[in-house]
Amino acid sequence: MKESIREEEVLKIIKDYGKVSRLKLAEVFGLTSARISKVTKILLEKNIIVETAVGESSGGRPPVYLSINNEKFKDILGINLTSNRIMYITIGKINGDIVKRKKISLDMLKPEKREDTLKVIDGVVSDEIKENPNIGAISIIITGSVDEEKGMSIMSPHYKLKNPKIVEYFERKYDLPVLLENDVRAMALVEKQIGGCRDIENFVVFNLGDGIGSASCIGKKIYKGHNSMAGEAGHIVINTNSIRKCSCGKRGCLEAESSEIAVIKKITSEIKIGKYSVLKDVLKEKDNLTIKDVLFGVKKRDFLVIQVMTEAMEYIARGLNILISVLDPEKIVLVGEIFSSKFLMDTLKFELNKISLELNKYSIEPTRLGEELYFYSPIAVVVENIFENKSFTKKYTKD
Repeated sequence: MKESIREEEVLKIIKDYGKVSRLKLAEVFGLTSARISKVTKILLEKNIIVETAVGESSGGRPPVYLSINNEKFKDILGINLTSNRIMYITIGKINGDIVKRKKISLDMLKPEKREDTLKVIDGVVSDEIKENPNIGAISIIITGSVDEEKGMSIMSPHYKLKNPKIVEYFERKYDLPVLLENDVRAMALVEKQIGGCRDIENFVVFNLGDGIGSASCIGKKIYKGHNSMAGEAGHIVINTNSIRKCSCGKRGCLEAESSEIAVIKKITSEIKIGKYSVLKDVLKEKDNLTIKDVLFGVKKRDFLVIQVMTEAMEYIARGLNILISVLDPEKIVLVGEIFSSKFLMDTLKFELNKISLELNKYSIEPTRLGEELYFYSPIAVVVENIFENKSFTKKYTKD
């Protein structure tokens, strides 16, 4: 039997369960009801937890459920910068409720205003705090390599950051606790908390937009790696004969071959040298194709589009096969508009079946969350860190 228990351990279990009885807590920790009652009494006195509901009696006294006191925690301001250069702005609660959703295309801003991404974020944070003085924490999600412990953006090819020390910058300026996380790791947290992986211990999230990234959950913990750079699947060299240069500087990376930007560039260049496509007239009407145009071409079974996209699915299958072979996940969640096409999903599964081991048993499907994935990501990071990250928890729960 466990002899002692920390308050943080009890709080984490209450948070994970949503609501839980003292009897269940005693079972989880292998402690007596008296010992658990002593700890929960202290937490009730601190007003961090509350008694919320009475359960059905099984013969004795009906159980009283405990849950986190949401009123103890101020609102969370979430900023999510995606690889498609869309900024998702969220204000939410520690229980996961979202009270405000807004999104901005950074490419629509004047060039001088988007010269330094940190200033763009700062402008949004300043405006939101003026509107909502109840904001008590800031959560920032960004693409590329992130060292969340140091609060730094190590490499973000889609954004210009003159000062990569994001956490230090915002904590000093606003005197609020700040969290920073990689975009796909945050997606994995969302899938774990409210998505299709709530009851799955080992899974992979694979994100395809203007860039490509992945995140792995092993034993219900997000794997970050020695340098906090795990998940850079987009920079696996998948085609050693390629002349296409990636944003990282290498040639033949998965991102350079199969990202949205990559397939659009391939289709556009082929049309410009005279190849026929139903997208030729679309390209005449506007400067650039979009991924929606590509999916239109797939739907029409355009030969050029199908050729390019089949090759892209083949490369993605190779990248996923590496992840499957190394990690042996139970499930793979795909994020990206491309995966909304049944034809492309069937093609991807076909290519995967050709190269993966028969012993590898896994399910693979697009995320079911849609845009909620992007809005909820910053909230998920706070929910994950509360009662886990001592420094952040202390700042966020201060009176």
